[in-house]
Amino acid sequence: MSDETRSAHSRSPLYWLGNSAKTSIIAEILERNQAGKALVIFDYGCGDGGDWPRILHQHPSIKLIGYEPDPTSFRQAQQRLEGCSVELHTGNEIASLQAKADYIVSFSVLEHVYDRTAFLSHAKRLLADEGVCFLNYDDGHFRYGIELNRPSTWGSPLREWLRSTMSPFLATLGLSRRYQRRVVADDIDRLIGRQGFSIQRVAYHNLTCLKQLYKTVPSHQQEAFVRHWLEVESALNRDCAANTTIEHHGDRVNLWQHMPTRTLYLRHK
Repeated sequence: MSDETRSAHSRSPLYWLGNSAKTSIIAEILERNQAGKALVIFDYGCGDGGDWPRILHQHPSIKLIGYEPDPTSFRQAQQRLEGCSVELHTGNEIASLQAKADYIVSFSVLEHVYDRTAFLSHAKRLLADEGVCFLNYDDGHFRYGIELNRPSTWGSPLREWLRSTMSPFLATLGLSRRYQRRVVADDIDRLIGRQGFSIQRVAYHNLTCLKQLYKTVPSHQQEAFVRHWLEVESALNRDCAANTTIEHHGDRVNLWQHMPTRTLYLRHK
C-alpha cells in the first residue's frame, strides 16, 4: 500500500469492512481515481454484489461489470444492484463478453476455479492496455481448526475437508459448481506469467487475530478499527515479509502463515 493510499484511508469512507484485502483494494482504486473520471471495473466472481451498491451510489463515475457463475448469487446481485450503473453476466456469457476494464477485481474466487488457465485468459482479454488486475485468493477453506475437546467445532472443518477432497474428482465428471482447491503460490505465479501477465506487487492480508477481533468491535467503532488494521498490515507487508525455507500451506512467505489472503497486482507484460 502506498503512502498516498494510507493517507486516503484517514479521510475517505472504507468499504467491505471485515475483510482487509477487499477494503485495501477498493481504497487503492478510489485513491487512484481522485479526479473522479469515468472508470470501468470488472468484478470477476462478484457473488451477491457485496458492498458495490454503496460504492456505486457514492461514486457515480464508476461503471461496474460483474460476472457470477452461481445462479443463486447472480439473482441476488441483480436484486441488490438494481438501479445502479452495472452490467451483470453469468454462465457462458464470459466467453463472449466484450470489455476493456480499467480495473479487474477478483475477491476470494481463484481457489474455487477449476480451469484456472481459462480464468486468467478471460481476465487478460478483458483488461485495458494500461489496466490493473487485483487477483486475490484465500486459504481459509484449507485450514482445519478442530479443537478435540470441543466436538461442536468439528462439523465445519470436516465438511471443508470433504469438499476439498472430493471436488477435484467431481469436477472431472462435470460437477464443478462446488469446486475448491488450494492455490499454490509458485504454481499460480508461473501460470500468470504464461498467460501474459506481469506481477507488479504481492500483498498479504487478513491477519487472523485482527479479523477475529473485528467481529467483537461495536459497529460504531468498526471503521476506526479497520483503519488501524490496514496500517498494521501495510507495515507488515512493507517491513516484515520474508521467504522461509519450507513451503507451508502452499506458500513460502512467512506472512502467509498468519495472513491467509494473498493479492497479486497484475499488468499486461
